[in-house]
Amino acid sequence: MTAVVFDVGETLVDEALAGTQVFTDAHLHPDALPCIEALRARGLRIGAAGNMRAVHEEFLRPHVDFVGSSQRWGVEKPSPDFFARVIEEAGRPAGEIAYVGDRVDNDVLPALAAGMTAVHVRRGAWRHQEPPLEAIRLRSLAELPEALP
Repeated sequence: MTAVVFDVGETLVDEALAGTQVFTDAHLHPDALPCIEALRARGLRIGAAGNMRAVHEEFLRPHVDFVGSSQRWGVEKPSPDFFARVIEEAGRPAGEIAYVGDRVDNDVLPALAAGMTAVHVRRGAWRHQEPPLEAIRLRSLAELPEALP
């Protein structure tokens, strides 16, 4: 694994706190930045990409190597084109990228179809979805650094 890309809404950002506001660091789940820092310490390339407006990208830029929004890219998850763009932006082969998300339908299944390692974090409205066995399953992002191959 040489890169990890996070979904934004509900994976990094607590959408119950954020509502319709422009996201800020105050909207991040408490485990988000410590996880990103631990992965950075391992030398991994870190990205964040999700179905969101482009205005939400700015607060993430200091924390990750790249950010992508469906609005700026002109394509939404679960489209294969969205995940092709994730791979392009990560600059790594798909097999070296883990995509972390809260939804099986929008994050896990399309990441697997694109050849990435899929990680399902159980939180938010989608926490009860059952990911396929080949996905890594987490209760918290705090578990991610140790769960990655």
